Amino acid sequence: MLGITALLSVSTLLLTGMVPTTVGGVAVDCLQPPVTGRVVAPYVAPPCPYCAGHRTIDFASVLGEAVVSPVAGVVTFYGFVAGRLYITIDPDRSTGYAADVVVTVGGMILDDAAAEGPNPRRGDPVRRGERVGDAGGLPVSLSVRQEGPQPQYVDPTPLVGRWRSAARLVPRTGRFRPPATRLACPGAPNSR
Repeated sequence: MLGITALLSVSTLLLTGMVPTTVGGVAVDCLQPPVTGRVVAPYVAPPCPYCAGHRTIDFASVLGEAVVSPVAGVVTFYGFVAGRLYITIDPDRSTGYAADVVVTVGGMILDDAAAEGPNPRRGDPVRRGERVGDAGGLPVSLSVRQEGPQPQYVDPTPLVGRWRSAARLVPRTGRFRPPATRLACPGAPNSR
């Protein structure tokens, strides 16, 4: 009976595209890209903890484009760093992330303090895909950091899913419904 349950669980993961990847050897759900643009600057690991490197992956963005949360969790920081707006999210443990991992998205703008829009505060819950800000037209960065005595950045590239839509035949009736898109996680079958 346990074998059938495991098989059903695996097939459900495959059908939903929620095939887990790993951070530090722990299986996690994949991250949703914060914007729709392509990667313009990849992660470059530094040779030592304090050496130069590029600890984020940067996505192209359009001014005013919605920036979404890559993972479900709780906001631990929302504010400006060097003139750019950043949000740090402590992922929900049910997504497989360890207690010492945080995800940060940066490069957003705050148009107007009185403007209607997302204004998450520390302690607010966010869902994966929920709008958390607006892009400033500059690259939007995504980083994953493992906290602890010696915090270190992890390459988020293998954790980022890609949007895919299944090919469908158009019916003869002419009533076309666009195919649903899904987030395909790295390592999932047919995720290329």
